[in-house]
Amino acid sequence: MVKSSITIDVELDSERVPSNIRWQATESTANEPQNAKAMMLSFWDAADKSALRIDLWTQKMMVDEMADFY
Repeated sequence: MVKSSITIDVELDSERVPSNIRWQATESTANEPQNAKAMMLSFWDAADKSALRIDLWTQKMMVDEMADFY
């Protein structure tokens, strides 16, 4: 079995608003962490039949970009 990892680093400003999102995956061809203006991450818990969802975006994300992203 092959194991792969994805690392997500979120920098927060003094008001705890994301100012920078960077990610890196072990299976990626990129050597350096990649920047992102937004992210959506969801996990499904089959036992509880519930979802954990994290939606984050930086202040650099424009409203029209949010519409395209969503």
